[in-house]
Amino acid sequence: MFNRLNNLLYGFWGILIFVSCNEKKVEDGQLLRAEALMASSPDSSYRILRSVSPKTLSKPEQIHYGLLLAEATDKKYLSLLPCDSLLNEAIRYYNGGLKRAKALMYKGRLQSRMNMHKEAMENYFAALKELGETDKEELRIKGMIYEDLGNLYSDQVLTEKSTEMFQKAEDCFARCAYKAGLASVANDAGWNYLLQGNAPLAREHMKKGLEFALEQNDSAIIATIYHNLSCSYEDMDSILFYGKQSLAFSKSLASKSAIMIGYAYLNQEHPDSAEYYFRQALRDTLIETRALALYGLKDVMDMEGELRQALEYLEDYSVAMDSIYFHKQSSEIERKIYEHEAEMKLYKDKVEMERRHLFLIIFCLLVIVFAVWYVQRVRRRKKILQLEYERDVASLKADIAGLQYYIASLRMKQEQDKAKISEKEREIRKLADEKAELCNVIFKKTPIYRKVEQLSRQEKTKKKQDLRILLEDEQRQLRLTIMDIYKDYIAYLRETYPKYTENDYIFLCLSLCGWDDFTIAFCFGNVNKQIVAQRRHRIKQKSEAQ
Repeated sequence: MFNRLNNLLYGFWGILIFVSCNEKKVEDGQLLRAEALMASSPDSSYRILRSVSPKTLSKPEQIHYGLLLAEATDKKYLSLLPCDSLLNEAIRYYNGGLKRAKALMYKGRLQSRMNMHKEAMENYFAALKELGETDKEELRIKGMIYEDLGNLYSDQVLTEKSTEMFQKAEDCFARCAYKAGLASVANDAGWNYLLQGNAPLAREHMKKGLEFALEQNDSAIIATIYHNLSCSYEDMDSILFYGKQSLAFSKSLASKSAIMIGYAYLNQEHPDSAEYYFRQALRDTLIETRALALYGLKDVMDMEGELRQALEYLEDYSVAMDSIYFHKQSSEIERKIYEHEAEMKLYKDKVEMERRHLFLIIFCLLVIVFAVWYVQRVRRRKKILQLEYERDVASLKADIAGLQYYIASLRMKQEQDKAKISEKEREIRKLADEKAELCNVIFKKTPIYRKVEQLSRQEKTKKKQDLRILLEDEQRQLRLTIMDIYKDYIAYLRETYPKYTENDYIFLCLSLCGWDDFTIAFCFGNVNKQIVAQRRHRIKQKSEAQ
């Protein structure tokens, strides 16, 4: 009889769920029009949705409206935070299928942008479980989720996992013939290879994506790919070509290309052209881009000898960097607020659900109590179950306490191991530096060192065409001498920083000799110390990316 009582309760609860969650067809004309325009004109779709009042819609239409608004907002590159509650409602409303997968995907994108990577990945993988392998729309959404996972892994420097996700995304987009997705994922995969230091493979993927983007005439992705291509080259002509192509397709989305073009012209000693592009980048809405533009203008003024104006740009750059710092602080506060609100929302939903469950159970019990004569027996059974539950809870608490102690001891041991590893690494670096100093003594006795010493004594105020530099044979001799004398130090650098190039190793060895930037530039066959500053900056970026 007790089992029959449980079956009756579950049956009653299932009927309520079926009645309340029965999905109805969307009939609102504005929603249907916004959905039809979503792929071809997301701006128009967004305007239509903003003009709709959700209060006039039925419950299924309200949920569908929230999902469409999130999709249009994402296509316009706007923050999804205002759509958070709508996405939560959609996730609760849809029991499965494509729409639930979409809601989980946009929820994951919101969490990813709020640096909640673990929660984002959970939603992405939950969305993948809702999608099949044959329907074209499901394959398109599946490819978008794999692409998002690839970008998430790439941000965490998990290059193998990110490459695997991008390949899966490309496979999904190819099977549903979604060329815009193929262009986007090829660009993302190319950038991932560029971060790994494989520039040729990166350019191959980016150009492949560019072909698809040109077929779709998507100016945003075209401008982005051209900008990324300009970042993959070191020669100035290629940087200028692809940077200008990026600007030609979308000046509002490619201001970073203007920065690249500006520095390319600056390296070619064309300050007027560099100033033009830096000022163009200065009109960008992103404060990070404006900060880079201000620093570039400062370098232009330095080259032209306008020290006072250079100082003014440097002060503006400092103000911009302070603004970036405070903006990051405010973003972190916003993320904390979002996490707190999400936890509170989850707690309230849990309490509400528990209240509904309790009400339903009490209602059913009251109905059944008047029909069943052995209610006292049921109560005694419930009391026994409660005692068993309390006993199980006490046992679980004891187990949890033991596990917490074990975890704490493991963490302490881990910290001790980390400290030992750090000490060993410091010792290794110290030995490498001492060995490099001994190499300096040997290097100073070589003829090529004396030749560089003579070049370093040149008067730096002379015209650049009058300055003497190392010839190609002398550069080759210098390179062979350094690679021979500093081979152990270079081996240490190659093992510690595998992304460094051979020129980076030569530069670091020359820096150990205490020469200024002009002298090091002479060693590379150049009279412009700007290339030394650029190489130092690139080495710093590679070190931070390790």
